[in-house]
Amino acid sequence: MRILIRNFLNIVRRFKVAFTLNVIGFAVAFAAFMVILMQLRYEYTFDRCYATSDRIYRVDLKAEGWFGSILSRGLIEEVIASSPHIEAGTLLCPYIGEIYFTTGEENHRQGFKETVYCCHADFPQVFGLTLVEGDAHCLMQTDKVMIPLSMAKRMFGNRSAVGQLLQAEEPIWNKDDKQLNYTVGAVYQDFPGNTQLRNVIYTAIDPDFMRMNLTSSNYICYLLLDDASNATGVADNFNHSYDFASGPFGDATARIELTPLTDIYFQSGNDDARIFKGGDRETTYLLLGIALLIILVGAINFTNFSTSLTPLRIRCINTQKVLGSSEASLRLALLAESCIISMVAWALGVYIIMLLADTQWLSFVEADLNIVSNGMIIGFTGLLALFIGFLSGLYPSWYVTSFPPALVLKRNFGLSPSGRRLRTVLLSVQFVFSVVLILFSMFIRLQNNYMRHYRLGFDKEQVAIVELSSTLYMKHHDTYASRLKEYPGIGDVAFAMEKVGAQDGYNTNSATYKGEKMQFYLIGCSANFLDLMGIQVEEGRNFTKADEKSKESCYIFNRKAHDRYQMELGDAFGYFMPGRLIGFVGDVKLTSLRQQEGNIAFSVVNAGLPLPISFIRLKAGVDVQAAINHIRKTLNELDPSYPFRIEFYDTLFDQLYHREALFHSLILVMCLLAVILSLVGVFGLVVFDSEYRCKEIAIRKVHGATVGDMLLMFNRSYLRLVVICFVIAAPLAGYGVSRWLEHFAYKTPMYMWVYVIAFLLVALITVATVTFQSWRAATRNPVESFRN
Repeated sequence: MRILIRNFLNIVRRFKVAFTLNVIGFAVAFAAFMVILMQLRYEYTFDRCYATSDRIYRVDLKAEGWFGSILSRGLIEEVIASSPHIEAGTLLCPYIGEIYFTTGEENHRQGFKETVYCCHADFPQVFGLTLVEGDAHCLMQTDKVMIPLSMAKRMFGNRSAVGQLLQAEEPIWNKDDKQLNYTVGAVYQDFPGNTQLRNVIYTAIDPDFMRMNLTSSNYICYLLLDDASNATGVADNFNHSYDFASGPFGDATARIELTPLTDIYFQSGNDDARIFKGGDRETTYLLLGIALLIILVGAINFTNFSTSLTPLRIRCINTQKVLGSSEASLRLALLAESCIISMVAWALGVYIIMLLADTQWLSFVEADLNIVSNGMIIGFTGLLALFIGFLSGLYPSWYVTSFPPALVLKRNFGLSPSGRRLRTVLLSVQFVFSVVLILFSMFIRLQNNYMRHYRLGFDKEQVAIVELSSTLYMKHHDTYASRLKEYPGIGDVAFAMEKVGAQDGYNTNSATYKGEKMQFYLIGCSANFLDLMGIQVEEGRNFTKADEKSKESCYIFNRKAHDRYQMELGDAFGYFMPGRLIGFVGDVKLTSLRQQEGNIAFSVVNAGLPLPISFIRLKAGVDVQAAINHIRKTLNELDPSYPFRIEFYDTLFDQLYHREALFHSLILVMCLLAVILSLVGVFGLVVFDSEYRCKEIAIRKVHGATVGDMLLMFNRSYLRLVVICFVIAAPLAGYGVSRWLEHFAYKTPMYMWVYVIAFLLVALITVATVTFQSWRAATRNPVESFRN
């Protein structure tokens, strides 16, 4: 066996570059495979972190014209009280947003903006919260709050947070407007990223707030059942006993359904990400396919390398047979050798993940990459590495010991048709996979660019966005705007209720117009908002300052609503805010391109409601940093404790298309990895081909062949292989891309030039690799080849 090991090490030293590249490539393939499995585990274990996960259900309403998962408090209270099989129930209000809090004494105040959710006192019981300190029943008092551990450390450092005072500098919706002092009643362990719950401040909804209201849908309802098998019975019992026909629903066919908590993630792919975290099952399947193909490509490279070594070792091995070694012992040694190399590559892959886990290189992966937390995946991959090593060594160990020793000692089997055919097939699989991923990556890139540069119907350039607290707006918005406009580089300042153009959902209203019920997004704004945003009024008139003081609301709708409902200027409109239609704008796109644009109404707010989102138009050519400094100075003068953020639409679009950006980054990395692995395979094959054919090359050169002729001879076969693989890969990639684009209401065309560029890219890289490696063989002195 020592002779076998010595022979193997000699070959490795002789082809150390090819050997090193193959082992490192295989290690990177293992690392990528494990990272994708960790991400898949992150998605498939969504909302399974609670001890009660299998008994928690979301209540969904199936009724024409209503909001499905967003319910009224009146209906929620009826559902929670409807069955003895409901152990506990809670509502959650996800629309309060960030509230400005301060801590500390007057002269040492520190400001925080934190998201607040109102809920029932049973909220901790429903989800089985893990408390770090405090009382699980603290929410029975409306002045108590529960905060996550990370927030407690951020606000209070190493001090105990329980009993600490949080001063709300603005009222919290769903709470008494006079209730501004809150006490921390409990600190809970932070929820992981793969759950619908957010790490926010939870406080109890006031007992009587909208308790009997059946029309205003602002809440999510979760139920904890005594047994999961009772879910259907609970829903059926409520549907049979509740009178949907005579209530505000006016629909005898309306009903509720109970959706398991663990099913929500894959059902909420295109929902408003502010409310529900969602994923796409097809995308997840695609990631699984990529993971399998990546490890397949790595295994192919390793197998190719093993089979390529075979002819170089065949004489040595069969010499051992002549000297008395059995075929079984020789095959076992070769299999062990293959398994050891595979396990070394796996160990290197684990080390690569450990090195990159805390860096920005894998920031596009949402999963926890800690090795200990993913012990099962690491162990499974280790067993897989052992299995791959066994399979990769199986054919070479059988092939290399299958010939009669006398025959082998007389002949060179380096160019045996069967071995070459196997290597070519394996390399073809790598090429197909590389082309598919390259095309996928290019089309995803095109779609991302398409979404970011789509004509939205408003001018988002040179607009800074700052969110104020409601109190700061009500007291100082005129002063704030006038001070900002003192800077010559700031053109105007407008206000709105929400970050327009940066969300997948807005304040949703319903009304009856011309006898037809309609739903629409209502954008409350200041009178100068449309002008500042560059939204042109195509028919009718724009808002005026007088409209802000009028008792009657004024509405300006988008073209889609105008055409759909045949709207006319001057018509009365509205239910909660009655008014008139005064104008119409063109097509404006305020949500992501994942969904069709809905009906949009702009209306100036005249009911004393806050418009906390300020939009600041910067003039062309302004020093942006100087303008930002002026905004900071103005805000610090108005409230030095207020933790403001200055954002631009580039940042907001990064958040809006966060999922697509992560997916593109992941596909791009896998694409580069597949190409590199394929090139490693090409590199290894050319190394051994050039060695096997050195005498053939020498003879050709003696007969007048040039270096260019030799390079052409090597490249021709690989280019032919690239063409065949591209013909196979192009339709596969086209089908996959078209299925992925179906998730978008607005999508990039399937350009043919993308296919041309992908082909040229693969062909040029292949030619460069083959030429680089075969140059040495082509320029070698023929005398050396004959002598060796």
